[in-house]
Amino acid sequence: MRRFLAILVYLGMIIFLISISTCKSQETKGYERHLPSADQKTERFELRFSPKWYPQAQFAGIYMAIEKGIYDQYGLDVSLKDPLSGEVALSLLESGQIDIANFDLSQAVMTNCDSTRIVNIGQISQKNSVLLVGKRSRGISSISDFNNKKLGIWRRTSHIVTEAFIKKNGLNVQMIPIDWSVQVFIQDAVDVINVMRFNEYYQLLQAGFREEDLFIVDLSDYGLEIPNEGFYVTPQFFQEHPEECRAFLQATIDGWLYAFSHQEETIDLVLKIMHDANIRANRAHQNWMLDNMKEIVMPSVAEIGILKRKDFEKTVEICHKYSNLKREISFEEFYPYAAK
Repeated sequence: MRRFLAILVYLGMIIFLISISTCKSQETKGYERHLPSADQKTERFELRFSPKWYPQAQFAGIYMAIEKGIYDQYGLDVSLKDPLSGEVALSLLESGQIDIANFDLSQAVMTNCDSTRIVNIGQISQKNSVLLVGKRSRGISSISDFNNKKLGIWRRTSHIVTEAFIKKNGLNVQMIPIDWSVQVFIQDAVDVINVMRFNEYYQLLQAGFREEDLFIVDLSDYGLEIPNEGFYVTPQFFQEHPEECRAFLQATIDGWLYAFSHQEETIDLVLKIMHDANIRANRAHQNWMLDNMKEIVMPSVAEIGILKRKDFEKTVEICHKYSNLKREISFEEFYPYAAK
């Protein structure tokens, strides 16, 4: 009898341990526990999204939302289209070839200078990450030293805020259009260069520059606290699909929260995506980017994904003053969720 009871106790312990193991396995899967069945997937709403730049940790929240099935849970089938310039993305939005695109806030405001062509459905960036960097070895140790120097400035997207800084400070610089490479700065083809704190600035550090070798201007410290990219659709698309737009934003936020709490897994995926796209990458750089993106996307949980009225009004003010914006644009017109 005792042996029989001992066997029952032993079997009970085994069953208990197996149940704990199963629970832990489910916890690590996270969002996978709620993935829809194959039949449910046929009912998902298709959304085509184009990021503003090539694959990197800047878009990690979107990658993880796809990888972990988070968009599925919100009833969405999200596909990523090739990164596009703002001009091309706008034409494809308006022609219905893509549904959602990335634009910088300043670029979006100027896109609506004549009429409301796009509306904001989520402000994923809450900070301005644009820096101007010069070499002290080339005699640059103050803003006035920018005068008569060559400035490497992006030919698209985030250049509006830099141009505002140049005009605001009455600087006489020769603007040299560049894309993404910092080689023109490293090889002294330009004296000052536009960089993002989360991206090209780290490339300069990796190239051997020390922070004390550089004169760094954070545009946010000079009255240009304009957040970078948000998600945009046409007004017609929003009117027809407001709940799908909201679902896209919420699922993307969930993707970012997953990315921030599973950094190594996220970097593994980012590096794989970059490798598949034949883009050179290293883990240290992408880790730096993801760390910085946490401060950009989520300075506080309450702010994540929201376009704040003060940021919009500041952007409109700067565009009126330095980018020849003539039309008045209301917050509710630009950000339809504001009315709700």
